[in-house]
Order: sequence, then C-alpha cells, then structure tokens
Amino acid sequence: MEHLLQDKANELIRIYKLVNKDYRWKNSSNVNNLIALSYVMKGRAYNKAEIDRVNDYIKKNTGPFSCYRQKSILYSVLLLLNYSDPEAKFDILLDYEDRLKSSGFKSYTYRPVTAYTLLLTCRSAEIDQRLAKAHQLFVEMRRNHPWLTSGDDYPLSILMAKEKESVSQIMKNIENIYSELHEAGFSKSNGLQFLSHILSFSSENTSEKVLRCKKLYDFFKDNKLKVYSSNYGALGLLTLLKGKSDEAARDTIGISRVISEEKGLKWLGKETIFLTSSSLVCDYFLESMKNREVIETTAFITMEALLAAQTAAMLGATCAASAAASGS
Repeated sequence: MEHLLQDKANELIRIYKLVNKDYRWKNSSNVNNLIALSYVMKGRAYNKAEIDRVNDYIKKNTGPFSCYRQKSILYSVLLLLNYSDPEAKFDILLDYEDRLKSSGFKSYTYRPVTAYTLLLTCRSAEIDQRLAKAHQLFVEMRRNHPWLTSGDDYPLSILMAKEKESVSQIMKNIENIYSELHEAGFSKSNGLQFLSHILSFSSENTSEKVLRCKKLYDFFKDNKLKVYSSNYGALGLLTLLKGKSDEAARDTIGISRVISEEKGLKWLGKETIFLTSSSLVCDYFLESMKNREVIETTAFITMEALLAAQTAAMLGATCAASAAASGS
C-alpha cells in the first residue's frame, strides 16, 4: 500500500475523531464518518466554524421535518467542500427539489439527495432536459424491475440522463449487464441493479467488465471481506479502474484493516468500512490516473460523477434511516 494512501487513511481517522467529538450528539457515527471521508477526498482542512455557519443558514431556511434539516451538518459540509458560496448553492438545492417534484419524482426522502446530485453534475441551462430524460429512465427502470426500483435509484437516473444515447439504448445496455452479472453468480437485488447502472458508464465490452467484477468479488470473499449487495456500487467503481482494479482491491483490504483496528471506527460495521475504504482507494487512484494522464478526461469526469453517486447513495441511506426512525 502506498504511503500516500496510508496517510489518507490516517487523516480520515484523525478527522473522524474531531467530527465525532464536535457532533457526537447531533449525528450518527456513519454520518460523521461520511463527513470525514468527504474532507479527506477533497484534501481540505476540517473547520467547525465554517460548518456551523452554513448549518445555521440551512436551519433558518428549512422546516423541522426537512431531510436537509435532519442532516444539516452533513449537507453543510458537502456544500462547503464543493462550492465557494454554499449558502447560495443551498437556495438552488431547494429550487431543484421543487423542480424534481414537478417532474414526477415523488419520494420526499430521496429528493434532497437527488437535487444534490443534480447540482454537482448538471449545468443550470440543461436542468429541464436532464430532469425529463432522468424521469423517463426511472420509469423504465421501474417497469423492468418494479420490486427493485425505488427512490434510492433517483440519483443514478440523473447521472444516466447525462449520456448521449437514447433512453431505450441506455436501458438495453443496462439490462444486458444485469443479465450477465446474474449469470455470473450475482443474486438479483436492488444492489445488482445499482451495479449494472455503474458498469453501464463504461463502453468496455460487457463480458470483460462482468468477468473482472466477479473476479474482484471472489477476491474479497477469499480474503474474508464479504461484499454485501448494498456495497455493489463500490464494487462497480473498483471494476471500472480496469488495469488498476486488482491493486485497488488489495489496497481496499489494507485500508479496511487499518480502519477496523482503530478503536473509534471499528464499530461502524463491515459494510460501512468497506464502502469507506473503497471510496478512499478509488479517489486516490483517480487522482493518480488523472495526473499521469493514464485515462481520458471524459472517463475521469464520469468516475468522479460515480463517486458523487456513491456518496449520494450513502447520504440517501442515512436520510431514509432517519425517516424510518421518525415514523416508528
């Protein structure tokens, strides 16, 4: 494992401890972990005063039951790390959520995270076109897999709508990947649908992608690191690294062990630790590839967007968990 990657893992642990100390009673451990991961991936210094400033703004502009309000500290961090004007961008998020609702995206729980994905990946002039195509894709996804498709598929539909191909061609490609993954031994699930979406962003031959994906899955299993269906998206990101996938998988195991041995983080659970480790590793390899011009710029942008989608999936899961807890 590279020293720089080890340093990133140590920085993740250091920032997590700071965040957990500052927001122990306001966030879950998983949310604090996602905040630490976001800081490390952006290479930014942790600043509580900045977070509190944006957090106050979000709270003043949302109702008591808003998902933004429930996870206001996390949204504050994400906006701070990506934009120089986080308060202004939050106002845009609220507008985008309204436009998502008008476009037919019904799930309240997942609209905020979908609006965030839209903000990250779409120019304002293209919003209406992207929303229309994304909703068509979601409808087709639900028609093909009615029991698997739900609000947590919203963010990926936003990303897939960015592709130039028609809705029918995109869905045909996804279904082919889904079928080959199932034939390779993956059980049908929402996680497998998410994995097929991730792999569809690469123009590589489907059989080659699926073969490498299964090889990675078996590698983790042989090393006593089971990849649950909820983490298939992370498996997809590792698969898209192509020639670097094997090395990245080994590093993911290494980082997972480092995090698991840390007293304050081992209680996050195997699934969260795997997701955190793989995201950290993928981000590291993407930066390395970008600097050495190993991959095309368009491919790098796509992978960055997928990392955003993976973050969105983690974010959406935390909001869904909060909604379920509130309901009970």
